[in-house]
Amino acid sequence: MFMPLQRVLQLLVVSLSLGATAHVGAAPSAGVRAFKAGDYGLALTELTQPAEAGDAEAQYYLGVLYAQGWGVIADQAIAFRWFRKSAAQGFGKAEHNLAVMYQTGEGVAPDGEAARHWFKQAAAHGSAKSAQQLGLLYFRGEGMQRDFVQAEQWWNQAFAGGEPDAGYNLGILYQRGLGVTRDVARAAAVWEKAARHGSLLAGNALGRALQRGDGVASDLHQAWAWYRVAAEGGLAVAAQNAEVLAQQFSAADLAEARARLAQLSTTRQPRADDR
Repeated sequence: MFMPLQRVLQLLVVSLSLGATAHVGAAPSAGVRAFKAGDYGLALTELTQPAEAGDAEAQYYLGVLYAQGWGVIADQAIAFRWFRKSAAQGFGKAEHNLAVMYQTGEGVAPDGEAARHWFKQAAAHGSAKSAQQLGLLYFRGEGMQRDFVQAEQWWNQAFAGGEPDAGYNLGILYQRGLGVTRDVARAAAVWEKAARHGSLLAGNALGRALQRGDGVASDLHQAWAWYRVAAEGGLAVAAQNAEVLAQQFSAADLAEARARLAQLSTTRQPRADDR
């Protein structure tokens, strides 16, 4: 079955981004190198001086240390201050994390308007996670009127930017005709692309479409294979779907379905956070 939409939204809430990306073309600083190596005590020492001197990258990584309690006692208020300093200089990852903190009320009083502002700033600087979150905000109508057209636009940006679960969300819009012309074939196609790039939710949705013949030719063997891909990634509802479908299979059917699964395992691209 499709995941209930409210549950989907909970699964897609964006957490603090921990990417360790230095300025393009610049050699990583000693603090960033220590951070990447997992030596957080040294990272704290090496990052503090450049952060205090105004280095936006150092400020971002220092914020991560305080947010996570790595090498220092966790302190969300201090993390917020460092992210804010970095974000004020246009550092995209800090802008995203600042938005998350305004949204969740960690380290600062919740402020939906400020969260939207910083998500938009981060999205403008290439954050697919922020574009994904903006789509959710417009879809839910949090602090604004629901706008499925805006949701579709932000999710398209997020999906193009490498956020595979945004493809699952796009498929829901196409499958239900929300803000777009209803197109179940397009929904299935987007789910397949998203599933091949690592979206477990899209893999489960594609399995359901294949099982029902909804927008794509019915193929129970392939449906089971996609359910299992999502299940092996940890999606419980997909495991249940695969188990129920397998009860209809003969031994020969199950062998064919397993062969399809083996084939998918060699062609599916891992999502970025799997690497």
